[in-house]
Order: sequence, then structure tokens, then C-alpha cells
Amino acid sequence: MKIVVYLGTGGVGKTSVAAATALSRARRQADKSLVLTIDPALRLRTALNLRERTLEQVVPLVPPGKGELWAALLDVRATLDDAVNMYAKKGQADRILNHPIYAQIADSLVGMQELMAVERIDQLSRRGFEYIVVDTAPSRHAIEFLDKPMAFADLVGSGWVKLVGRTYQFVARTGMMSLGRKSMDLYARVESLLGANLVQQVLDFYSIFVSIAEGYARRAEKTVALLKDPAITEFRVVTTPQKALRDARFFFSALKERGFPLGTVYVNRVWPHDASGAGGAPGLESDVLAWYAGVRQSHLHAIEELRKEYSGQPVSILPLAELDRDVDGLDALERIASQLG
Repeated sequence: MKIVVYLGTGGVGKTSVAAATALSRARRQADKSLVLTIDPALRLRTALNLRERTLEQVVPLVPPGKGELWAALLDVRATLDDAVNMYAKKGQADRILNHPIYAQIADSLVGMQELMAVERIDQLSRRGFEYIVVDTAPSRHAIEFLDKPMAFADLVGSGWVKLVGRTYQFVARTGMMSLGRKSMDLYARVESLLGANLVQQVLDFYSIFVSIAEGYARRAEKTVALLKDPAITEFRVVTTPQKALRDARFFFSALKERGFPLGTVYVNRVWPHDASGAGGAPGLESDVLAWYAGVRQSHLHAIEELRKEYSGQPVSILPLAELDRDVDGLDALERIASQLG
């Protein structure tokens, strides 16, 4: 299995490059390639003309490739539902899915996008996808999808969290709920803030959800270990000439701090034509050609500066030419894929 994770700020063409990467693989290799977007803006839907409300779908290739191209949009609720159905203890799945607290956690809990991104990668690998390209949110904060699952795993593994869930199960089974709450100052204080009914619902939910949380923590640790393995995972940055040095420095530092490998920096939207020798008629035509040549030269200079910066590092710096139209289908993605190498 191979995983490629794309990082980048907004407006650099990251989603298009990610989709083109999966397309290139499907053209060349006889396996199942999938591009997964965890970007809430869902730009992948436009790039590949995807149907709504479909988690995974095959993208027809004309002519056919050696492998298959698939695309997936991260649906937080559906991903969590899948985890519950697959890993809940016998007879508890329906109780969890229909619990009043469950909808609140799935739909509005801060950080669920990042937590479920890692769960989704695990689910896709279990379903036989051999080449997974991950398109992260267009932000420097996108790297948090690597941090929050491990923070959650640490929380779930802490002794006091396990104690709360199992203590509630014991007290509820023995009919001592009223006495237990009154005798525990912590419960009394929380009840005064949230109300007794809500506190009971939360504790009841956690008592049945704890096994799901613990299972998620184990899978998250395993998936993050795969993401740290340079034999399995490559992190790539997409940027533009104007942002190249700044973006590369930020993501290189952030990944190195976390123990993740940076493999490639794509400098996208480089002006491709050499107009330096074109004369043109005096006046507006000549001025436009000179302006174009000057901008292109600034793009090439930015790439050269980036290569100097990382000359001693195992990082590839590759330019991608700007297309003459928006990326709105496979034809445009094919043009990007042809440049990826």
C-alpha cells in the first residue's frame, strides 16, 4: 500500500494536483487508486464531476487505464456510523446510533473532521485500495489531522477516562445512581452546571461508547504509524511561485517536528512560455511580452531559490505549468498528470 498526503494553503491548486496524482497512478498501475478529500469545501466534486451523497465512487476512464480510479469525499457522520457498525459490541450498535448524545458528537463536536480523516484512511485500506491520495483542507492548520487523533488516543488511554465509563456502568447496573451522584462531589458540580438529565445521558452514552473510542484509539495509532513510515507514505506540498519559499519552510518544519517525511514540493501555476526572445511590435505588444517574460523569470527565480534552500535535503522540487483554463474535468487533470513524472 502507498499513501500520498497533499498539504497546501488556499488557492494553490492542491485538490487538482491530488486528483491528477491518483489519475496518473490509475493510468500506469493495475491497482485500485483513490483520492480522498478531507477539505470541507469539496473542490474534488467539481474536478471529477462527482455525484452527491456517495461516499466512494469509481471514475470512468476513457480510454481505460491499467487500474481503477476512485474518489471519496469525507463524510464525518457516515464514517463514524461505519466505525460503530463494524466495531460495536454485540447488540450495542443501534443503541449507540440512536442515542441523543451521538448526533451531537457526530455533527458538532470540534475536531471530528480530523479524527474521522484518520479513521477513513483505515477504512479505505481495509477495503482494498492500494494507492490512497489524501487531499487535506487548504490551510496551514491542515496538519492538525495528524495531531488530534493522537491526542484523542492519549485521552482515551488515560486511567480516569476509563474509570468514569466503567464506574457509571457499575452504578447504573446496581441501581445506585441517585446515591452515587449525591455522594460524589464531582458529579454534583457538573450537574449544577449542565443539569442532572444531561449529565446522566452523557455518562450513559460514554459507558456504551467507550469500547468504540478505545478501538478508534488503537486504529488511529496504527494509521499514524503508517503515515510516519517513509516506505508507505509521502507528504507533498503544493504551492505557487509567490508562496513557494514561505510555504515550504512552514510545512517542512511542521512535518519534521512531528516525525513525518516531506518528499516533494510542487510549485504550481508556473508560466510556461519563454517570451524573453520575442520582439513583438513596438508599443502595447512589446510591453505585454516584456511583462510576461518578467513574471515568468520571477517564477523561475522562486524555484531556483527553493532548490538552493533544500539542496541538502531529500526533497524534490518540481514545477507545474499553469493551464490555459480552469480544472473542471478529466481532460484538464490528464494535462496535470502528464507533468507529475
